[in-house]
Amino acid sequence: MPKETLIAIGAGVLSAILATAFLSRVPGALVFVYLASLPLFVAGLALGPRAGMVSSAVGFMAVGLVGGGLSAGLFGLMQALPAWMIVRQMLLQRPAGVGPGPGSGPGAAIEWYPLGDMLCWLTMLAAAMLVLMAVAAAAGENGLSALVALNLNQILQSIAPEMDPESLEITVGIMAPLFPGAAGVSWLLMIIVNVSLAQGLLVKLGHNLRPSPSYGNLQLPQWMSWPLVGSAALALLGTGEMEYTGRNLAMILAVPYFFLGLTVVHAWAHRVSFTGTALVFFYLMLVIWGWAVLMVAGIGVIEQWTGLSRRMAGVDENGPPRSNDND
Repeated sequence: MPKETLIAIGAGVLSAILATAFLSRVPGALVFVYLASLPLFVAGLALGPRAGMVSSAVGFMAVGLVGGGLSAGLFGLMQALPAWMIVRQMLLQRPAGVGPGPGSGPGAAIEWYPLGDMLCWLTMLAAAMLVLMAVAAAAGENGLSALVALNLNQILQSIAPEMDPESLEITVGIMAPLFPGAAGVSWLLMIIVNVSLAQGLLVKLGHNLRPSPSYGNLQLPQWMSWPLVGSAALALLGTGEMEYTGRNLAMILAVPYFFLGLTVVHAWAHRVSFTGTALVFFYLMLVIWGWAVLMVAGIGVIEQWTGLSRRMAGVDENGPPRSNDND
């Protein structure tokens, strides 16, 4: 058996071990679940899409043997599918200058699949999961909001059985309205962190197939605006389950714009003399003040529609960067 195949199989087994570590009931084992996709990304980004597919399939089967069909299904949907999709897309390449887009031109030999497009397709996958959940819940007796509240109630009762009913009801009431969206955002961030860790590790070891993309040049496809606008309109104009689904969809679909907003903030920070202090203060505000996250996503939307960072950098839309006498 080829060495690459053995490594891919080992990566799949390791991913399955991490994904099912919580079954051991060892304190802190749940943390390993967040790293379950890391071996899949390492194998795929180092050895290619075929290895990524093999490791994902092995992980799926291993989780099924340990945790049963439901666990295998969740692993396939939450870990294996996005890992295979991201590896396949991120390793797509073409000769530079074949088509429009960043990286093309006579000075570059290869144009890699755009990072922004990959981020948007991953976000759409998370959004599709939420829509499927909403449709499935609507087909039953209760809608998605009631289903989420019921499950949160049961989970909190098992975690904190000493909590009195009134406090339990208040806690569920606070968490339920935004829980599906928050879970989707958390999943997206988990995947993004894992693929970034895998790529960084492979670059240090010299085994990366693709050079690390320039995050400061992040660009999103124009079509991504429409799902966000549609979900926001549904949240504002809809009622009942439609409003609930739209609100949580908007949270998920705003993730690419949050990262785009970060690039604008970094572009601004690098134009002042106290760059490090400005960025430290900014990230502290993100942690302390939750509304700052929405503001950054809003900056990302403005960037998408107006090219804010290009204007800040003094870039003429029809020509090369302009010099700035005040710099």
